[in-house]
Amino acid sequence: MACFSFFLAAIVASQQVIENPEKPLSAKAGRVIQLKEISRITDDEGKFFFVEPWDVFAGRDGSVYVQEPKKLLKFGVNGKFVKNLLKWGEGPGELNGSLTGVIVGEDDIILYSSNIMKLVRIDPDGRLIEDKKFSKGPFGSLLGYYDGKFFMMKRVWEDMPKISGLYEAKKRLIVVTDKEEVIETSFLLPTTESRYVWPGGRMASSGVISRPMTLRESERYVFLFHTPEYLIKILDLEKSEIVLSFRRKYDRVRYVPAGKIPEGYPNPKYHNDLCRLLWYKERLMTVTSTFDKNKGILVDVFNREGQYLDNFYLPLFKIRRNNPQYYAPMAIAGNFLYLLEADEEDLISLIKYEIVGE
Repeated sequence: MACFSFFLAAIVASQQVIENPEKPLSAKAGRVIQLKEISRITDDEGKFFFVEPWDVFAGRDGSVYVQEPKKLLKFGVNGKFVKNLLKWGEGPGELNGSLTGVIVGEDDIILYSSNIMKLVRIDPDGRLIEDKKFSKGPFGSLLGYYDGKFFMMKRVWEDMPKISGLYEAKKRLIVVTDKEEVIETSFLLPTTESRYVWPGGRMASSGVISRPMTLRESERYVFLFHTPEYLIKILDLEKSEIVLSFRRKYDRVRYVPAGKIPEGYPNPKYHNDLCRLLWYKERLMTVTSTFDKNKGILVDVFNREGQYLDNFYLPLFKIRRNNPQYYAPMAIAGNFLYLLEADEEDLISLIKYEIVGE
């Protein structure tokens, strides 16, 4: 970590973007990584069942957590269901708004609802550490937590034209202290949204095209992407700054809408370039939207300094590709990959794979 910090300090003043070529350095790039299915977790009557599983997280001890709007389901290293860590309600340690943010740390777990501006911090067994209701705001996505400071996105509100189309929603990186002092930084983190005005112009509906996704590499550093196009940023929580951005030349993947859509609905031309960040063997793995029907999904590999080292395919074929976000909810702990996978009947299971070949 010392070398990483020194490298970032050397470039932070220029805020440069590291530009990588289309092809990585490795001569083995393009191979297929072998996966071995270890277990398949499905609904267990009387204990738990998946309703709207949205995200999956892996703790450093090998525990796995599945996020839903009203649940955070914990599974042990052996794959056995432990408990639902989210208490629904209005009392201390409870949430009665959708669970929109989760940060799994070594000794604590943060549950956040941007709908009700409330945050609950618990230990890995679910015991309450902190209960915080924000009186200011509204605040958006929770990006990180460090030394009593919460890192969030705050929308910069603008008048919206009453026409259908895609637009860039401006959002600013803010820091909220334990005493609820709001510090606005100079860093903008825009996302892309859609706006559809129904015939007659009586009302409009909006949708999310790109959303912020984070990877907590350490207590101090968070990897982040938030745009439809290939661009990764490193957020230094100690300095409250974006200290590095990097990307590589990427052949974008065409998006074909699933099913019938209203005439004039503003669909993007392409899938989001990235759909997941993973950390494996001291390397950043970016799950792209490139899919090969024989090989699976393409994953790029970078070092901490943003250098494009390698790529490979994960032989995963049941990831939903019916939306431009092409989400691919998965996580890595040790040598195991966890994936939320839907079958032909749209029933979702949590699959544990061992990474057996590189």
